[in-house]
Amino acid sequence: MRMLGVVSLVLILGVLTMGCSNKKLIAQKDQNIASLQEEVESLENQLATQRQMNEDLEQMLSEYKKKEQVWMEEKEGMMQITLDGSATFATASAELSTEGKRIIDSIWQVLERYPDRMILIEGHADSRPIAPSYQYKFKSNWELSSARAHSVLHYVREKYGTDPSKIMAVGCGEHQPIADNMTEKGMATNRRVVITVAPKASRTKKVKGPEA
Repeated sequence: MRMLGVVSLVLILGVLTMGCSNKKLIAQKDQNIASLQEEVESLENQLATQRQMNEDLEQMLSEYKKKEQVWMEEKEGMMQITLDGSATFATASAELSTEGKRIIDSIWQVLERYPDRMILIEGHADSRPIAPSYQYKFKSNWELSSARAHSVLHYVREKYGTDPSKIMAVGCGEHQPIADNMTEKGMATNRRVVITVAPKASRTKKVKGPEA
């Protein structure tokens, strides 16, 4: 009888332990579901904000798009804005034109409403080698395209106080052409600046698995 009582006690304790373990697993699952729902809501809000920003940019830049001075394309959730070279820089120059400044002002009037965006500015050049008379200033198109990108960066940094931790500039030289460098129009198109606007980095919460 005593042995039977011991066995019964062990079985009862086992059932209670299993019950506690199941409750812990259910609680962990509920926590994971809540965390995932929160992440989904955050992503939906980010997408809605990105769509609104894209619409604002489309509206603000419509005049320049009609003149074919600006192209816009959405890539992998990022907005890419290309500024035509003939409206931005003169040949062998890294000084922004008046029209180029107007276009950039229009872009930043929108981006100021979205201060958490990450911004990459790419400078591009046409294929013409730097003339010897200019090589004291730009050794190659690498330096020229970098100077163009940084010219835009400094312009918006000084005028709009853009957060330096959210903006960067790079030079691509003549190595990423989008038009034929055999024509003047093609070279002007390749002599461009590309501004890529990306959403802020998503801080995805790590979903924990059930503990042993």
